[in-house]
Amino acid sequence: MPVNYAQLKTELQTDPTAIGYAPMLSAGDHAGVAAALNLVRQTITIRRDILPAHELFECVVTAEYNSLTASEKSRLDTILGMGTVNVKGDNTRSQLSAMFVAGTATRTNMLAIMDRKGSRAEQLFGLSTKVAPSDIALALAS
Repeated sequence: MPVNYAQLKTELQTDPTAIGYAPMLSAGDHAGVAAALNLVRQTITIRRDILPAHELFECVVTAEYNSLTASEKSRLDTILGMGTVNVKGDNTRSQLSAMFVAGTATRTNMLAIMDRKGSRAEQLFGLSTKVAPSDIALALAS
């Protein structure tokens, strides 16, 4: 997703998550501001998009798979047979998590792999978005 300069300007002016843009902006350090926006933070969780099915397969504990009903096994086998799985969608996420009881290792593993830590830029503008120093300059000039 492209950078929305009006939204970026508001972000820089208001700093709603207290990243600390003001000193860098005062110093004209657009590269520093871009780096701060692109920094992957432990406090920001981003939904992953497409996962290879083999990554989901690695989450499955055999004993927990064996305890699934025949229809749940069939549904999981179908999902894993897709080759790639869109884990960003609510339907897929809910189906995968509903198959396994809360607290099971498989469910915990699957929910964990469907998300990753991300940057403020990704949180604002979408998965894998990077902000460049030139984007900072354009946003401030808008």
